Amino acid sequence: MTRHLNIFALVLAATVYGQSPVTNFIKRPAFETGVIFQRWTANANRTLDEIVVPLLLHYPVSERFSVSMMNTPTYARLHNADTSFSLTGFTDTKISTAWILGEERALLNFGVSAPSGPTALNAGETLVAQQITSHPLAMPTSYFGGGIDVSASLAAALEMSGWILGGAVGGVYHGRFTPIAGLGKYRPGPEVSLSVGFDRPLGERSRIFGDVGYTWYGKDNFGGQKDSLAEGKIYFSLAGILASEKWQAAFLMENRLKRKRPFVLSSGLPVGYGNEFDFSAELARQMNRDAALLASAILRIYGKNENGVGEAAVIGIGPGWRGLIVPPLQIEAVAHFAIGKIDGNQILGGDVKLGFIYQF
Repeated sequence: MTRHLNIFALVLAATVYGQSPVTNFIKRPAFETGVIFQRWTANANRTLDEIVVPLLLHYPVSERFSVSMMNTPTYARLHNADTSFSLTGFTDTKISTAWILGEERALLNFGVSAPSGPTALNAGETLVAQQITSHPLAMPTSYFGGGIDVSASLAAALEMSGWILGGAVGGVYHGRFTPIAGLGKYRPGPEVSLSVGFDRPLGERSRIFGDVGYTWYGKDNFGGQKDSLAEGKIYFSLAGILASEKWQAAFLMENRLKRKRPFVLSSGLPVGYGNEFDFSAELARQMNRDAALLASAILRIYGKNENGVGEAAVIGIGPGWRGLIVPPLQIEAVAHFAIGKIDGNQILGGDVKLGFIYQF
């Protein structure tokens, strides 16, 4: 049942946390790291690069209580014609705890995000920060630093006639920080999320699962003024795993309906987002007990926001490899090439990811 609780906890985390949530229960100590390089080019003379080294530590204190810590040192650079700007540093440090409740029917999470990332950005750093938050680009690190965030969530699941049904509730309280040097303090509004979902086994190796969720956003505070810059978000997802002895195919479809969610520009104005649809798929061919070849694809289709901008379409494909070098060390290497358009502007991009998971 713990695996099903993890599914619903991660479903909720996708709506509650801004990036890379740490909410599931890990039963063995593990350290995850790697290197990710991503580049996007627009109009032949404008490039956006990001190099990321994620650091993630899981430690189960007992069979029912675990702690996880995460930070992501990042270098981001925006080059436009003869001008370049960069933003470098650690991100905020995320610390999460997880408790299994009852007969493995509920999972309780508490988390805090400590402000270890850069804030009070100068003009050049602000330009970089604005670019890496672009949803169609899906940069590995989409923000660096903010105030102290405190979060909590509860996920529960039960079995019924071959189905696993579950739900989750969670919330986040954001602290204040100075996003741009010389401007006032900014405090994002609180968030409350609800979700319900299902997990349906299809034989011994395959399954399908999905969920629907809603997130409510409270009033933001910028420079002492409160405003309802964000409206509610409705979230749908459907995922599946189809496997045989040698082959495994997995897919994930997500759709987000959200009127507005602010990123404070130098003018103090928010940027809104329209409807967002994401699809990703992976095909794995098991070569032997310890290694598999991978092929993956991504598709993103985003609608215009209330200001008539933000329309985007991105498609990408790429190969990969996953395997065990020595029994406790798992390695995965994946690359993608992508093309698309954002507001009519052609973009080309790609990424290379090398990941390591060491279980103690």
